[in-house]
Amino acid sequence: MRLASLIPFIAVGAFAVETPYDLIRPVYPMEWCTAAVEDGGTVYDFANFTVNEKDTLVGTPKSGAKPADFKANAYIADTLNQAFIDALNLKVSNIRVNQAGYLPDDPEKLFYYVSDKCESATYSVVDLEGEEVAAGGKFSAFGKIDQTVRVVKAYVNSLDKRYTVEKTAPEAKVCAGKLAELAALPTDKRLRIKVGKEYSSTFIVSDKVYSMVRDANLKFFGVQRSGDSESWFHGPSHVHDSIPGGWYDAGDFLKMAPTMGYTFLVLSVLSAVHPERDEDHYAFNHNEIVKTDGIPDMLREARHGAEFYLRSYEYAKGEIKDMIVNIGDETDHNYWTRADSMESMNPVPPRPVMHGIGPGMSAQVAAGLALLSVRYATYDKAFADSCLKVAEKLYAYAKEHFGDPEVCDETLYACGVQKPYDVLAMAAIALHYATYEKSKKMDYLNDAAEDKTINDNINAKYSFEYFPAGWLGADRGFTSGGWTSDYDNRFAITLYAFYKLLLADKETAAKYGIKDSVRIDYTKRLVNSLVRSVSDDLGNGDDEHVDLPGSHYEFRYDKPWFVTNHFDWHPNRYETGTILNLLIYAEVAKSAEIRQLAINKMNYILGANQWDICFMTGVGDKNEAHVHNRTANPEGWNGMTVDEYLNYKDFLASYSYRPPVGALMGGSMTDSLISDWVIFTATETYIDANASFLVANVLLSPEKSAADTSKKDTTKADSTKEAIVEIAKIGEARLAVVNNGVTLDVNYTLPTEQNVKISLVSVKGKVQKLYAPGRESAGSHALQWNVESIPAGAYIVNYSAGSFRKHKLVTITR
Repeated sequence: MRLASLIPFIAVGAFAVETPYDLIRPVYPMEWCTAAVEDGGTVYDFANFTVNEKDTLVGTPKSGAKPADFKANAYIADTLNQAFIDALNLKVSNIRVNQAGYLPDDPEKLFYYVSDKCESATYSVVDLEGEEVAAGGKFSAFGKIDQTVRVVKAYVNSLDKRYTVEKTAPEAKVCAGKLAELAALPTDKRLRIKVGKEYSSTFIVSDKVYSMVRDANLKFFGVQRSGDSESWFHGPSHVHDSIPGGWYDAGDFLKMAPTMGYTFLVLSVLSAVHPERDEDHYAFNHNEIVKTDGIPDMLREARHGAEFYLRSYEYAKGEIKDMIVNIGDETDHNYWTRADSMESMNPVPPRPVMHGIGPGMSAQVAAGLALLSVRYATYDKAFADSCLKVAEKLYAYAKEHFGDPEVCDETLYACGVQKPYDVLAMAAIALHYATYEKSKKMDYLNDAAEDKTINDNINAKYSFEYFPAGWLGADRGFTSGGWTSDYDNRFAITLYAFYKLLLADKETAAKYGIKDSVRIDYTKRLVNSLVRSVSDDLGNGDDEHVDLPGSHYEFRYDKPWFVTNHFDWHPNRYETGTILNLLIYAEVAKSAEIRQLAINKMNYILGANQWDICFMTGVGDKNEAHVHNRTANPEGWNGMTVDEYLNYKDFLASYSYRPPVGALMGGSMTDSLISDWVIFTATETYIDANASFLVANVLLSPEKSAADTSKKDTTKADSTKEAIVEIAKIGEARLAVVNNGVTLDVNYTLPTEQNVKISLVSVKGKVQKLYAPGRESAGSHALQWNVESIPAGAYIVNYSAGSFRKHKLVTITR
C-alpha cells in the first residue's frame, strides 16, 4: 500500500519521501481559484464544462467545487477525479516552463511568457510559499503562436460520455525568459515564476532533474509488464501466454516484436554504457524504495525482457526458427479492461501467436543478451552465462538468414523493409565486447567493421561518412537514410555503444584488441555517420537551423518551441528520437550548441509548450488525464453485460482512473491538443517511446554517488555448465518446515531468482508472521521464526515463489 493512502496530504516540504522523484511530482497550486490567469486564477470553472446530465454513475463537480484533499502545494493524489485534473489543465498559464526543471549548468534555462505585452513585462522567482528568491527578470521577443485549441472529451465508459470542453486561445506573442540571467537560484527546491499576479507550475534547478525524470520513466516499464512480474500497477496478467512475461507494446495487451525488442535493446545498452548512471532506487516492484534488491534499476528491468526471450528459446527447444516473439492480435487491441482482469475469465481465452523470429529481431535480442552477459555476471553468473550462450546462437542465426523477411504482424506494425544492418552491427559489437577478453578473437569485430564479404563500400576511400566494410559498411552509409527517430534510432544507439564500449580512449580500445590508429579511424567515421543521421531526419522545420560542427550539414527546427515536424500520430515518440540523436552526436562530437538544442527540445515535452502540459505522466504539475491505456483508464471499458452495467458503480470502485506514472503522452504537431481516449493520437502510450526518452534522460543525468554503488553478489558456484538456465518452471520451488516448539525453521529452494512471500496464519485467517523480502536469488534459503509468544493451536505456513504456491499445516503446543 502506498504511503500516500495512509497519511493526510501536507506541504511538500514536510512530506515523507515516497519516490526517488518527489521533487518533480505533481502538486496543487497555491490557490484553487477560477479567476482569469492574469488575476491569479489557477483552475477552469466547471460552469464551462458541457456536462452529460444523464451521467449519474460518475458525475461532474459543480461550479465552485474543489478536491476534498486540496491543500496548497500538497501532492496531487493518484485517486483525484479526472474532472479536477482537467480543471487544472484547462487553465493554461501564460508562463510556460519545463515542469521538471533545469540543470544548473544550462546556460539558458529557457521558459516562455505568452502575452501581447510580454516585451515590457518583468518576472521574479518565488518559492512554494510565495517568498521571492530572485527578481528583475526581463523577456525578449521570441516569435508568436497561432490560435491554439484545447479539446477534452471525458467518458464514463465506451458508451457514455461525462462531459466535453472546447477552448480556443487567440494568436499571441511569445517572449523568452532565461533564468540563467538571474542571480543563482536555490537548487533542489521547488520554485515558481511570477509575472504580475500569475504563477507558473513548479520546477526545480538540480543536477539530478533528469535522473528524477529517468526514475519516473522507469515506472512505466512496470506498468507495461506482462506475466507474474511484480508490476507496481496491476496484478499478474496473461500468465497463460505461450511465453509469459515481456512488456505490452502500447495501451493494449499486444506483445509485439518491434516494440519489445527495441525496448530490451535500449535497456541493455544503457545499463552497459552508463553503469554509473544506473541506480538502485527500486526493488523489482517499483513501489518499494526502502528495501531495494541491490541491482541497478535499468539492468534489472532489462533482465525482465531477457527472461521472455530465454523462455521463448526454451519453448522452441533451441530451434530459433520456432521461437515466439509476437503474442496477441486485433482482439487484444479492441477489448478494453484492466490487464489483470483477464485472469478472472473462465476459461481464460487462448492468445494467438506468430511462430518464428526474423534476422533483425534475432540480432537485436542477441545484442541485448550479450551486453547483459557482462553486466549481470556480478549478480547472477549462471544467468549471465545463459544470456551469452543464447546470444551467440541468435547472432549466428541472424547472420545466416540475413535478407529474410522479419516475422511481424503487418496489420499492426511496419515490420521493416530495409536490411537490418543496424542491429547486426550492434550484435557483433556487443559480442566482441562480451567475448574478446577471454577468447582474444576478433571475429565479431571483423563482422562489424572489416569483413568485405558482408559489405565492401568504395565510398569509404573518399569520405569519412562511410565505413569501408562489415555491417557498418552499408552502401548508403551507416544511417537510415531519412528516418532516424523511430526504431531506426538503433543506428545512433549502435554507434554510441561502439564508441562508449570499445573506442572511448586508447586504453579502452587496446583492452579489446583495437590499435589506436584504427580507433581514430573508426571514431572519425562514427562521428560523420552521426552527423548524417541527425541531418537526414525525416522531420523538418522552417524557421531556424543550426550548423552541425565539422560538416556541411545543418539541422532545422521551428520556433518558438524548437520542435521538429514529424507525424500527427504520437509525435513525441519521434521528437524523443530526434533528441536522442542530437544528444548522442553532441557528446561524441563535443558540441555544447547541439546539446543545448536538445535540452530546449526537452523543455517542450516537459511543459514549455502551447498547452502548458507536461507530457510525461507523474512529472510536473499538469498531466494528461485521459490516457489511452486500458489498465490505467476505464473510459473505454466495453466488457459490459447487463448485470455489470446495472452494478457499474460497484465496478468503478475497482476500475477507476490511475495515472500510469512515467507514460510519455503522444502530444500534437498542430496547435490543437485533443484529450480523448477514442481519438488517441495525443493520448496513446508506447513502451518504445518511453525507451527512446529514457536514453535522453540518462544522457542528461549525473553520475551516481558512491553511496549508490552497492552490489548484491549472487554468483553461483557452477557457472560453467552449458545448459540454459531454466526460467521459473512451476513446481520446482521446494518448501520444508521444521517445528522445534520454540521456533519454526522454514527452509526453501528456488530454481531461479523469484519473488518470495511466506506467512504464518491462524486457521481463522489472522496473520501471525510475515516474511516478504521481494525477489531472492536461486538456491537454498532458510528462515527462522520465534513462536514463543504465539498462542498454542493450528496454523498454516503459506509459501509463494513466483507462480508456485504451497501450504503446510503446523501445530504449536505449550
